[in-house]
Amino acid sequence: MWKSISQVLADHFGAYYSIKQKEKIHCGEMHESWLIDDGVQAVFAKTNEKSYRSMFRAEADQLELLAKTNTIHVPAVYAVGCSQNHSFLLLEALHLQNPSVEAFAEFGIALAKLHQFKGSERYGLDFDTWLGALYQPNKWSDNWATFFAEQRIGWQLQICKEKGLEFGDIDQIITTIKAKLAKHKPTPSLLHGNLWVENCGSVKGKIYAYDPASYWGDRECDLAFSELFEPFPEQFYENYHRTFPLDEGYADRKPIYQLYYLLNFSHRFKGHYVELTKRILQLIE
Repeated sequence: MWKSISQVLADHFGAYYSIKQKEKIHCGEMHESWLIDDGVQAVFAKTNEKSYRSMFRAEADQLELLAKTNTIHVPAVYAVGCSQNHSFLLLEALHLQNPSVEAFAEFGIALAKLHQFKGSERYGLDFDTWLGALYQPNKWSDNWATFFAEQRIGWQLQICKEKGLEFGDIDQIITTIKAKLAKHKPTPSLLHGNLWVENCGSVKGKIYAYDPASYWGDRECDLAFSELFEPFPEQFYENYHRTFPLDEGYADRKPIYQLYYLLNFSHRFKGHYVELTKRILQLIE
């Protein structure tokens, strides 16, 4: 694998790349992560079995899509590749620190500009993505209520059911979500899609966001998830609202959007997420 990575990086940088140091820096839910270095250029590498190449390709495509908006900062993509038995994603190595309040305040403006970026009149994406370890379908739709109720809530409820978690009648919950969102017709925004404090870090006072689950959808989804567990500093939200004021009714829609992430966490991690999901469902219904 390392020989293949060296060859791919040599092609990318246009110079011989011999790995002199490699350090395993994080053991996440699915992949192994490494910081590698040839003495000149450090690189962040995600590795897994060969079958994960499509997942790495989707992540790279999302990061490049977000980067093209020139709004929020994301890691630069160097390459996606595979060896005989492994696949890998090679990214810019970022020496991340905990973001300051000032950095979050600036990030609020950048996220608002991302959400104002024009590029689609429909909801979805040209390719499917992942939220954590779970597949996220992005089939294009002209109707936001239908898209979110079926491809987000319904999809997660079905996964929960297959893993032994029952939250009620799936068809009835989908119908309820559709009714709650029926009159809401947001302009499609490009979303980070997995925006919470665990996926943000600071480099020289600038916040970088990573591990996206992007698609064109309601911008309120990004904000709702950012508020769910450990909200960003108030200055972030103040600057976001000042740059791109939210539509009326966000407070009512917020728990609906948070439900998607809670369902995902429920079947991935169980624990208190299940009880919190049940409370949110009761609130919505």
